[in-house]
Amino acid sequence: MIDRVVAKADLIRSIDSLADKRTVAAPVANGPQFSFRTITAAEEIAEGYLPTALPPNKYLLPPRETLLRFAWHEELTVDPVIEATDTIAFGVRPCDLHALELLDRIFVDDKHDGHYRARRERMLLVGVECLEPCDDHCFCESMGTLRAESGFDVLLTDLEDTYYVRVGSPEGKEFILGIDGVREAAYEDRTLLRKAHERRDAAFTPRLDVTFEQLPGLLAESSDSLLWDVLGEKCLSCGACTNVCPTCYCFDVRDDVNLDMKSGERFRTWDSCQLEEFAMVGTGESFRQPREMRVKHRFNRKGRYIFERYGLHGCVGCGRCARSCIVDIDPIEVFNQLKGQPVER
Repeated sequence: MIDRVVAKADLIRSIDSLADKRTVAAPVANGPQFSFRTITAAEEIAEGYLPTALPPNKYLLPPRETLLRFAWHEELTVDPVIEATDTIAFGVRPCDLHALELLDRIFVDDKHDGHYRARRERMLLVGVECLEPCDDHCFCESMGTLRAESGFDVLLTDLEDTYYVRVGSPEGKEFILGIDGVREAAYEDRTLLRKAHERRDAAFTPRLDVTFEQLPGLLAESSDSLLWDVLGEKCLSCGACTNVCPTCYCFDVRDDVNLDMKSGERFRTWDSCQLEEFAMVGTGESFRQPREMRVKHRFNRKGRYIFERYGLHGCVGCGRCARSCIVDIDPIEVFNQLKGQPVER
């Protein structure tokens, strides 16, 4: 599809108009942090924002989601509950686009989750390229997620007064062509894009001492490293890291029965492999009771297990887990220590 260019003022007017008709979710300033919220006007969108506290996947996998409602009168009736609205996710960073591609692989191609699929089919992803590092915690360059070549409907690159627009789907093309003032990209626009990418490539440097292709092998070789014991003593098992991770999708399913004992609902909520009860069985034993086992499992899942199954990394280098960790466990330090200090029992 032909690349386009749109003036920022024209895009803003378009968002203002769309917010009256559809759900528009975008990054909004929330004190010192940023969060994806439903907006009513484009002026609410924060510019130059750091990664949001929670990733945009909360619109596809809500923290609490009703799956079905049931009732027993003369016979049992079960009614599936699928709540989906037309949503535009605006301002999604490349790392989160990669994360959503992984979730699509899991919940659409593999698990065929009807609730996720219904929301995903009605979501338009408008990504915005990163041209400078967010902070010292991000390592998207090392994880191969700085650049997005797919997984978006529209990808915008900031060229000061305009956005350079790459279209990734028919829905994205329809969205862009519906904006007044949009035009085809000219040679001068492509020159500005190339210079912006040159500045971006100079600003981002690898943060890991290992490539993301080597990461699964490194984690496999480090299964007996003493570093896991050190991290286990440090970790509080609070689950903050998994709550903010854009690729964590573990959940618990429960039934909530009404007081009449004849009706209720089944719902699912976010869960965390870092909590002791996550791997607990009915007799009270836990398969991963020691904290070091849970920490090791999380890092292996992010850097090894998911990659071995789906060919995509479970870690996109967004740095959210490091920002939210109370005891400052940073995956950059963990991976580099595993590479530089192959200590074994």
